[in-house]
Amino acid sequence: MKRILFVDDDVQVLGALQASLRKKRAEWHTAFADGGEAAVTLLRSQHFDVVVSDMHMPKMDGAALLRIVKEEFPGTIRIVLSGYAERDSLMRAIPVSHQFMAKPCDGPTLVGVIERACGLHALLESEVLRRLVGGTDKLPSLPSVYWELAQTMADPDVSAKEIATVVQQDPAISAKLLQLVNSSYFGLARRTSSVEGAIVYLGCDLVRSLCLTSQVFCAADRMPAVRGLSYGALQEHALLTAAVAKVIAPDAKKADEAFTAGLLHDIGKLVLAIAIPNRVAEILTSSLKDGRPTHVVELEALGVTHAEVGAYLLGLWGLPVPIVEAVAYHHAPTNVPHTSMDTLATVHIADSLVAPHDSSEPYDPSRPTLDPAYLEALGVASEVTRWSAVVSHLVDRRNPKRAGTQ
Repeated sequence: MKRILFVDDDVQVLGALQASLRKKRAEWHTAFADGGEAAVTLLRSQHFDVVVSDMHMPKMDGAALLRIVKEEFPGTIRIVLSGYAERDSLMRAIPVSHQFMAKPCDGPTLVGVIERACGLHALLESEVLRRLVGGTDKLPSLPSVYWELAQTMADPDVSAKEIATVVQQDPAISAKLLQLVNSSYFGLARRTSSVEGAIVYLGCDLVRSLCLTSQVFCAADRMPAVRGLSYGALQEHALLTAAVAKVIAPDAKKADEAFTAGLLHDIGKLVLAIAIPNRVAEILTSSLKDGRPTHVVELEALGVTHAEVGAYLLGLWGLPVPIVEAVAYHHAPTNVPHTSMDTLATVHIADSLVAPHDSSEPYDPSRPTLDPAYLEALGVASEVTRWSAVVSHLVDRRNPKRAGTQ
């Protein structure tokens, strides 16, 4: 039974919440605290899986409360409720919150968010790893620029200039975004130094995806070195996988979703590098020595792989389910029943096709990268040769000297 703590200084709001959640009594143990200080007292006396807190409260607001939850109870899922007028103060809560919900929030929506967040815990069987992911502070719980972009882009008439204004609030992310955009995978006719120009060229959805990834790799730039791990190689692999996924996606509607999932499919490697750097170094050494994929060695050593860890984090960030699913199962797509080229299948195939060109993973050329039966079931076996040529073209464009020697 999941234990959920709701926090609000308005007792009428708490009463309404309690009434709306009566149907969940068989599945949830719910508790209600009338303010941040009362919530801290409860948290220190009993375990809770989720804390849902109002943002605007006297004495101790939602940001201050969730910071304490993150520091003292890192395995607890942190959700904040906020009105639009509290936008400025809400920015303080972004580094310590997993999810944001707008007020007023109806019961079914709230239940859905909590159930989804709780369901993600099943991805990680290890309580130790849950706590490590929950307490990681070098990767933000939800990148602030990504959140602001989502809010800004809700306006159908938003301009590229307005979006650029949001991105440029963070110089590090702006610089990383331009680095990614100017990489050969996007095929720009000439380099651009304008964030606004990049937005016009790529479109809002791709820029939002790149900003999320930029935030991740900006954090990676500040992390200590881990023996055998190249953050630059991980970034290159993410970009190449994303570019291939976008090209081979079954239709234009799924292309941007596949691109984002491809960009983020290995984010769990960064999370593990932050949480357990020495263990990661040992795993990478063993992987290289034995010529086995990292995720296989991870499973033996940790009982979980970077795929599940990454999906857990992205799920807490509130990314769409198809992206979280693709990250979770990109090494084992047959664990999810499906018979068509969905986002999971697209990312799995793109990742496999990129493997021979990947400098971040040991590669055994004698090992098949794709299951022929799986491809046949999807009805795409005949496309593999063409897709492989796409990968080679992208790699050659990235490495012109390599193309000239073939």
